[in-house]
Amino acid sequence: MPAEDAATVPPYTVFASLYDRVMADIEYDEWAEFILTEATARGWAGGCILDLACGTGNSAAPLLKRGYGVTGVDASPHMLEQARQKFPDGEWLQGSFTDFSAGRRFGLVQCVFDALNNLLDPRDFSAAARRVREHLEPGGVFIFDVNTSYGLENLWDGEIIQEWLGSDWYGWKHSWDGDTRIATVEAAFLTGGRTYLEVHRERAYDQEELTRLLGEAGFVRVDLIQFPWGDRAEPDAPRLWVAAVRD
Repeated sequence: MPAEDAATVPPYTVFASLYDRVMADIEYDEWAEFILTEATARGWAGGCILDLACGTGNSAAPLLKRGYGVTGVDASPHMLEQARQKFPDGEWLQGSFTDFSAGRRFGLVQCVFDALNNLLDPRDFSAAARRVREHLEPGGVFIFDVNTSYGLENLWDGEIIQEWLGSDWYGWKHSWDGDTRIATVEAAFLTGGRTYLEVHRERAYDQEELTRLLGEAGFVRVDLIQFPWGDRAEPDAPRLWVAAVRD
């Protein structure tokens, strides 16, 4: 794990430049097909899509390839820089979960790869849900995935991952706090002859809480489902997919 002289930097500062190599095996195409199918089943008829927490643009890429207009929003300027370089056909905006503004409404908003788990306070989750609702057309669909308490405790606690990427190296150390329901990832990176440390945290969100928070935010239908078939989520699902329809 990181050397004592590692420079501590905000999340997704150094990680942004290594992100695509670290996440090379993620099934973005399958996620896109799943989201489009589930959104269509809930009344979405096509049109432009808002990709919240778009990162380096990989989650938007399958949608762009299918001809959809995509507006991506992310809080990290480093991640957005990568997205703009790779996918100039997309619209890329900087903004946080709770204060972003795209200036228009969409029929579909997606947010993938447990990005909403980064909201460590349920009040922030509620604020984000309300902001999404403001960006949805009436009857619009919000689809996202989150890690549950079961998932963060059983898949992350005590886990250590490390790998060389050519001349660059990364190492992740996971831990779980059951009292706060927060998982911590100490992410170390060795690149350009220097070592950096980013601390990432995720709060678990479980089924009853998600249903309540989204209902309070103005979503009239909240379906908790599983990838890849869209069947109803099991009570002990480690990861939930949520399809919420606004009023």
